[in-house]
Amino acid sequence: MSKLLKKEFKPPVEEGECMPSFTLEPVDTGGEEGEKIEVRVKIEGNPNPKVVWRKGNWLSIDDGGRYIVKGDPSTSTYTMTIKAARPTDVGKHKVVAMNDYGEVTALFNIRVARKVKEEGFKINLKKTEKKSKVKKTQEELEKEVLEILKKAEPRDYERICMQHGFYDFRHILHKLKAVKREADPAPEFEACKILRGLRHVTVNDEGTAVFEIHMENVAPDRQLRWLKDGEFVQIPGDERRHELRRVGNVFQLIIRNVRPEDAGTYTLEVGNEKFNANLTIKERPLGFESQLVSQKCTIKGRCVFECTVTRRNLKVTWLKDGKEIKFGGGLDRLQAVSEGRVHKLILMELKKEDQAKYTAKVGEITSSATLTVQSAPVRFRNRLSDTEVKERSTAMFECSVSSKDVEAQWFVNGKLVTKGGRYKITHSGDKHSLFIDNVTLADNGAKVEVKVGDSASSATLNVNEKPIKVLKKMEDVKCRTGEKAEFSCEIDDIDQKNVKWFKDDKEIKPSKDKYELKQVRGKFILVVKNIDFNDEGNYSFQVRGVKQAANLACTNPPSVDKKFLENVRKNPLKFKAGTKAKIVVPIIAKDPMNVSWTNGRVTLEERGRFHMHNTSKEAIVEVQACKISDSGEYEVKIQNENGDITVAIPVRIVDKPNSPSGEIKFSDIEKSAVTMSWEPPVNLDVPVDDYIIEAQVEGTNQWKKIAKVKPDKTSFKATGLATGKAHKFRVKSSNSEGESEPLESDKITPIEPDQPPKIDQKIIDQLAKTPIVVNAGETATIKIPVDGNPPPSASWMHDGEEILPVKHHRAKKDSTTKDVTLKITKCQRSDNGEYEAHIFNNVGGVVVKTKIVVNDVPAFKEGATVSIDKVSPKEVKMSWKEPEDTGNQPITGYEIERSVAGKDKWEKIGDTKPGTTSFTAGQCAPGETYVFRVKAKNNRGLSEPVSSAPVTCGAAVSPPKIDPKILEQLAKTPIRVKAGQTGRIKVPVSGQPPPTVTYTKDGEPVKEDNKRVMRDVSDAENAQLVIHNCERNDSGKYVVKLKNEAGEVEVPINVLVVDKPESPSGPIHFSDISSKGVTVSWTAPEDDGGEKIGHYIIEKREEGKKNWTSVGRTSNPTDTSFKAKNIPSGKTYRFRVRAVNSLGESDSLESEPVVVKDPFDAPSKIKGDIDLDTATDDSITISWKGVEDDGGSEVKGYYVEKRKKGQNTWSRCNHDKPWEGQTYKATGLRFETEYEFRIIAVNSAGEGLPSAPSKPFPARTPVDAPGEPSDLELIDSSNSSLTLAWKGTEQHGGADLLGYEIEIKEENSNNWQLWTDGAIMGTSCVLRGLREGASYNVRMRSVNRGARSRYYYYKGVMTAVEVMMAPTFKMTPELEACVRDGFQINAGSTIRINVPYHGRPRPQIVWKKDGEEIDVTCEIISSIGIDQLIIRHARGYHSGIYSVTLTNTSGSDTLKVPVKVFDSPTPPTGPLKVSNETDSAITLRWGKPKYDGGKPIKGYVIQRREARGRDWQTVAQNVQRCEYVVDNLEKSRSYYFRVHAENEIGRSDPLECKTVIYIKQAVAKVQIEEMKYDEKDLRKPPSITVPLKARVVPEGVKVTLSCSIGGKPQPSITWYKDNKNISENCNYFKENVIGLCRLVIKCTKPSDAGVYKIVAENTVGSATSEANLIIEKE
Repeated sequence: MSKLLKKEFKPPVEEGECMPSFTLEPVDTGGEEGEKIEVRVKIEGNPNPKVVWRKGNWLSIDDGGRYIVKGDPSTSTYTMTIKAARPTDVGKHKVVAMNDYGEVTALFNIRVARKVKEEGFKINLKKTEKKSKVKKTQEELEKEVLEILKKAEPRDYERICMQHGFYDFRHILHKLKAVKREADPAPEFEACKILRGLRHVTVNDEGTAVFEIHMENVAPDRQLRWLKDGEFVQIPGDERRHELRRVGNVFQLIIRNVRPEDAGTYTLEVGNEKFNANLTIKERPLGFESQLVSQKCTIKGRCVFECTVTRRNLKVTWLKDGKEIKFGGGLDRLQAVSEGRVHKLILMELKKEDQAKYTAKVGEITSSATLTVQSAPVRFRNRLSDTEVKERSTAMFECSVSSKDVEAQWFVNGKLVTKGGRYKITHSGDKHSLFIDNVTLADNGAKVEVKVGDSASSATLNVNEKPIKVLKKMEDVKCRTGEKAEFSCEIDDIDQKNVKWFKDDKEIKPSKDKYELKQVRGKFILVVKNIDFNDEGNYSFQVRGVKQAANLACTNPPSVDKKFLENVRKNPLKFKAGTKAKIVVPIIAKDPMNVSWTNGRVTLEERGRFHMHNTSKEAIVEVQACKISDSGEYEVKIQNENGDITVAIPVRIVDKPNSPSGEIKFSDIEKSAVTMSWEPPVNLDVPVDDYIIEAQVEGTNQWKKIAKVKPDKTSFKATGLATGKAHKFRVKSSNSEGESEPLESDKITPIEPDQPPKIDQKIIDQLAKTPIVVNAGETATIKIPVDGNPPPSASWMHDGEEILPVKHHRAKKDSTTKDVTLKITKCQRSDNGEYEAHIFNNVGGVVVKTKIVVNDVPAFKEGATVSIDKVSPKEVKMSWKEPEDTGNQPITGYEIERSVAGKDKWEKIGDTKPGTTSFTAGQCAPGETYVFRVKAKNNRGLSEPVSSAPVTCGAAVSPPKIDPKILEQLAKTPIRVKAGQTGRIKVPVSGQPPPTVTYTKDGEPVKEDNKRVMRDVSDAENAQLVIHNCERNDSGKYVVKLKNEAGEVEVPINVLVVDKPESPSGPIHFSDISSKGVTVSWTAPEDDGGEKIGHYIIEKREEGKKNWTSVGRTSNPTDTSFKAKNIPSGKTYRFRVRAVNSLGESDSLESEPVVVKDPFDAPSKIKGDIDLDTATDDSITISWKGVEDDGGSEVKGYYVEKRKKGQNTWSRCNHDKPWEGQTYKATGLRFETEYEFRIIAVNSAGEGLPSAPSKPFPARTPVDAPGEPSDLELIDSSNSSLTLAWKGTEQHGGADLLGYEIEIKEENSNNWQLWTDGAIMGTSCVLRGLREGASYNVRMRSVNRGARSRYYYYKGVMTAVEVMMAPTFKMTPELEACVRDGFQINAGSTIRINVPYHGRPRPQIVWKKDGEEIDVTCEIISSIGIDQLIIRHARGYHSGIYSVTLTNTSGSDTLKVPVKVFDSPTPPTGPLKVSNETDSAITLRWGKPKYDGGKPIKGYVIQRREARGRDWQTVAQNVQRCEYVVDNLEKSRSYYFRVHAENEIGRSDPLECKTVIYIKQAVAKVQIEEMKYDEKDLRKPPSITVPLKARVVPEGVKVTLSCSIGGKPQPSITWYKDNKNISENCNYFKENVIGLCRLVIKCTKPSDAGVYKIVAENTVGSATSEANLIIEKE
């Protein structure tokens, strides 16, 4: 299976949308060279994904050439086909699919096997020439088969063995395993050529860095790797900041939004070559991009100070009134947050003492702002209302305010009252209450007033014997704007007239347009008309001391100003890059509302550069320092309890463009003009409107604008320049926002065209005389100033060998319009020598020579040794030869070192002066064996040492000796070496002192060059002479001479180097030339390579072609002639001959051209044309004249060939023999088919050239012309077409009528054109592709199988103009059924309504549902003549009347289609009430669903869940009433309950009870005797028995925080988040069951993260526990 890599960009927005996924993955595949290879995948995704195929990491595979790339989104199938596979196709491939939500990549491999050409048994049978068989041994055949198997695929092994007569298959496989399988040779490419190397790059922080290199001849599969500081660069990387780009020969690595950590050394590896360049990040001066801003906030509020600095990741110190702020842990109200360059100070739960001056300090710079903390103004939510009570009862006055932490003062009749006596004052949260006990008639009319802060409210106390009783209270009202709201209150006093209505404590007066007051007996009604958002508020009814209140709320979903949307879609919001982009959307929505933003890619969050805040009228997002990448379509989703809306806001970030990339290149330099070119900017996200070209003449500092070119052109020819003066040019990108930084060129001088390279002779002489001297390891530079037009290039030579980058990695070549340069880095000894620069252009060239001298340490000759001249018990006398290479520095002496043999511990024992090459080592230990070594010295240092053989002090002197058996063996058997291999002459060394070894060959000393011929001194016991890459002339008699002071010995050794033979001696001679063949003769080669000639191979090549084909080979090794047979005569050939011995084939001896033919020629073509004599329905008779020239031999006859008209293949009519006459009847032809004929004359020389093809002749009996059509008329027309109709003819002329041909011409033109594709059937057609408004003449005629009628001409002209037509619907049977019966469907299915229509011009089409815009889940697909409405996954709310309206300038039409979607019901109406609780049962009651889903309710399903569990258990199904008794409940357990409604479509969502139900155990009454006991305090303070635990959970899951608490009396529980009381927050579910406390968050969000604390309190004490909740993003 393939490897899959997935990357998700953002979660899907709409139902049904998803990121791409593979349903059929690619598999590894392969084939034989030249075969077709196809890879097929299936990919699903919504929206349809974009699919890209790649080879390796970056090479894109597009449709065209050898590749076929296809995709069919309708079937989700995508294929990539290689038409003819090549070895270069081998390797890793990938297929990448991406859409808006993500990207998925599948990897696979392609294998290509090289084609094995074999000659099978059947092919050998077809060969007519009998060849004499050369019998091979079984060993040779086996070797041949193994060679074939090494190149074949495993599946072919058995077949190949059988074909070659090897039936022991396992034996052959066993031998094959021991043979190394040959690797496929890599495709050969010309050496990679560097046109311009990498250059160091310096950019500003957050800028774009571009590394660029210009290379030629880069193979498609050449591995390119980028490394940073030695580590592989991930492209594009996790943040997609890196990109590889190739434009022609330009290779680029682009790094966007660079950071300081991106700085370093970047290396490009191209095969074995490496190129380095440094990236330097310029940091901006330290400063503040945005300063702190002073703020005003309220107590308990939140404040955020924010600033942005110019550098990243700097430490910020925050100060309060000049003192550094010390930050605590997660519970601290003050937090410091840093993200890149943005730093924030967040203050929560503000207090008055937080008011101060705050300062952000970064290094030595500061930014300050002040915070003002104000008390929040207190306002009344519910004011006091008049109260009426009976005498001696309790009166209650109550109000609520906007703050919970304020105290209230109560006044009765102007006097302050306090708690105590008749007065009871309470305060709970935002509610304040006053109770007056035991009121009397004296209290009637008392004024009660409450003051909270600066606000006050008052009411009157009425004491009445019979107070008014409220029979039905007021209820809250919810409705949409534009509707009417109705409040009512019913009392028992129907005669009451002193009734008042209030809105937010302001009395309401009746009005015609807004308020209507009514009374129906004791029911008082207030009607509020035409509701808008200003009508929301608290409405109250008051009569005497009775007051009832209710709230009016508008339930409109959020909306956005339509004028704003229309304007922003026409004119997208535009902001300049680097500034703050503030997007303000005017909204109409009711709090509380939730607003979320996306930028088309990800959901925006309050961090970094993005800041969001909302008011009741605006949704705002701010993007600090906006970038081009911030452009796009922003979406804002506004949601409240009444619904939601999503709108798209197009945003465009504009900026001045980036600079052109690359370098300015010059071409076509003329006397007063130059042509220049450049590359577009790397980042094309910013549009370029123009390129501005400026010029500067040498000697001036002024730049002059000379041209402006369009962005699609990246070249320009500058004219009118001063000849002979240097100019500089620069190019800037430009758009409406400004101009980029310029791209500047080198100097260029306009000169006369076609000027050869010209170099100052002084410079040539200076370089030739003065060598360039450098030290080893340094860089040598040869720079030659040169002029020429075109600008010259240069090739460089070192000691006669061309310098190529593929071989000389340290050499870098460069050419500009002014000079050519060669740089050699890290110079070595091998860089010494003569260098030649061959400087040329297409006019001429010049050669410049110089030398490079590299100063280095000395180097002894390879194989040099220290000779031991004399040995005594305490002294050793030695000598050596001076180094051949002194390192270009004089030798300053030698150092001699000594070590005991077998130990690598060296001691210096002496020095010698320059020129002294001998030394006597004293103080040697008798009997000890030593090794001596010598180092040469110069000013650069010490050379590598040369060593002696081990020598024993005081040992007896003995002459060298050789074992006689070894001498005898060497004399009998010469050393045999194949040419090109390494030969080694090895002789054992003995004798004391160690002898000196010399070598001679054929009586002459062996020339040792230390490269090909050298000594191997690594083995002290053997003398070895090594000859690398042996040649034939290395054969001969070698003598090894061993000599010391005791004697000498010579060892003769014969060496034979064998090779393939030389080419045969020429020239090649030809004899017996005829059409049957030719005899080829040659002379044997002068050198047979040391092996006997086995045979000769003869090949031929037709003149003008490249391929050589085999003619045969000689059967006898001594044969030097060969009869070549079966060669096509009449052609010119070249022959070549190769000699073959056991080592291979020689080079070829090639002949001069020879014509293989008889003495006479083939005949010429026939005279004149081929004529038609007669024709029938199945035959044609033709005739012709004789040939012009018979070629010197009588014509024997003719071959007749035919082909169908339009085909390319000819077939011969008379196969057996030539036709002797000049008239021929071709039979068996197809009726009505046209045929072409040609004639070929034949004589003794063979066939002549074929004649020209005849005219097409039809095989049919002649027929009459048909009758002409009539009554031609114009039916319809448009701007580009005419619709015609006519009356056909009834006279067919005795043959089948094929149809009619129509021709047209423009009025006042004489050029008639056939406008139909051949003859058309029928009596009407549409002529398309006409010119708008043009007038045409029209004519037509009838066509049968043999003839055409006369033309029928239309009288007048026809004009191509649009004909207007009011839109109408095409009522298809399907559409009629939809309109008549409606469209009914079950939920989850797809609704498709197809509406075909007519209309001209094309009408505008508007779909609506119930008169309003259709839902966003509906999809409309429009095409010419048909509109389609698609609703996928339909739900009940899609039911309604759908209308479609067609409108154009000629009218309109509307069609309505009823749609009914049957769905599951809505949840039962709540609340879910619990009553009649016992110790084992409860009673549940609920209301019917508001909507039954279009199907009757079948029943209800009741489920329960224990509070400590998670699984729901079904208690009952098919319950028919809205009431059910749940029994068999366990005592002392807590339960949750829920109810589903069910119809035949399915179950509704559940209605759940909001609180836990605890089943108490019934308590039996017991009789307790009075007991006497000592008083003891049994109270216990709260204690945490099981504490809260920290949790780390992902986003979007349910999480529970729990702990166990003890204490007596039972403690009260309060929950806090980040020290903020959340006990009243309905977003959290809280419960306390006998000390087990739980806090449940149903679906975690990032804002839920924080520190949670539980506080338990009773009269004895308190206890707390806290834990940290961390939310991880997926």
